[in-house]
Amino acid sequence: MLDEDGKADGFSIALMRAALHAMNRDVAFRTGPWTEVRGWLERGEVEALPLVGRTPEREQLFDFTVPYMTLRGALVVRNDEDSIGDMEDLRGRRVAVMKGDNAEEFLRREDRGIEIVTTSTFEVALAKLSQGDCDAVVMQRLVALRLLHKTGLTNLTVVNKPVEGFKQDFCFAVLEGDRETLALLNEGLAIVIADGTYRHLHSKWFAALQLPSDRAIIVGGDRNFPPFEFLDENGNPSGYNVDLTRAIAREMGMKMVVRLGNWEERVAALKEGKIDVLQGMFYSPERDLEFEFSVAHSAGHYIPVVRSADGPAPKSLEELSGKSVILQSSDILHEYVRQHGHNVEIFTVDSHEEALRRLRAGECDIAIVSRSTAQCLIEKHNWSGLVFGRNSILAPKYCYAVADGRKSPLLAPG
Repeated sequence: MLDEDGKADGFSIALMRAALHAMNRDVAFRTGPWTEVRGWLERGEVEALPLVGRTPEREQLFDFTVPYMTLRGALVVRNDEDSIGDMEDLRGRRVAVMKGDNAEEFLRREDRGIEIVTTSTFEVALAKLSQGDCDAVVMQRLVALRLLHKTGLTNLTVVNKPVEGFKQDFCFAVLEGDRETLALLNEGLAIVIADGTYRHLHSKWFAALQLPSDRAIIVGGDRNFPPFEFLDENGNPSGYNVDLTRAIAREMGMKMVVRLGNWEERVAALKEGKIDVLQGMFYSPERDLEFEFSVAHSAGHYIPVVRSADGPAPKSLEELSGKSVILQSSDILHEYVRQHGHNVEIFTVDSHEEALRRLRAGECDIAIVSRSTAQCLIEKHNWSGLVFGRNSILAPKYCYAVADGRKSPLLAPG
């Protein structure tokens, strides 16, 4: 976009400036409507573009850096429109997009029975929608939120459901075959991602856009997973995750409320939209299909624990065969052992504390728990007679998480 002085501005502009500065190079920007800008690169009149969605149609024209952002598509409609909730509802409707944008390419890939109206900018498209000249606009969700805030078009709203199939990776782009400029940009981009500049810029431009403006952010967590998160003796949220969340809230000037509860119920609440984010969830490829994850803020080490009389503890998942194992329900190790363990009798409980209690009572052969959590609980209750395994069964990364399709800038702050 253009700033008040008519100069190029925005996240991608700032990111390219930073990337080239990291490579000791200067950059000047030339601005215009997207259809003209794209043509400048095709004809070699400019050397790079800072914000281009990578699509099959563009692979023949441009070379792309590694993606630095993924945006999902969204539908924008008028507030009084209650019959449009997804792409199927657009059949027979007039739908506006910016000419040459990847949203137009997406709509034209198959016959959807939609009358496509092209405009010079998305701002013009939204104005047409506001005036009743079309029924909807298809565009990137973050762009829509930013433009609605900028234009003050209060009679428009973003449908709270991602457009299926419209998920776009954005990159810097150069003319196809320009390997020298591509390498320069890729190296600069890698530097600013590694040194924290990317996170700072992302937070500056996007932190407030997808977050509720009329209420506090609801942050969920496990009520009994020390030292990460737990309820203290007064019933108040406490632990490393809680302190980290509060530090982020102070840094970003946001109001957050931490609500801890039964882990399985907290996960269900995130899926159902009853809370906005979980402050601690271990990453796995399977969970990545359901949730969006931040960069890791710590790591976990899950170990087998046995009674002293039954030691030593197993060293691997294979050594669990033929044993009865107790795990926290819906915990990452519950998922892992259920999928990869063979001939293992699994019992589930609500917490790691309950798992260790039942192990001590002789109700199972092995408990698999977080090492740091087990250490806290043993110290708290002065338990004895338990032996820790020396080898981790799993050492997953520990992150903030939101429901898939609701990816928020809340995940970006360092």
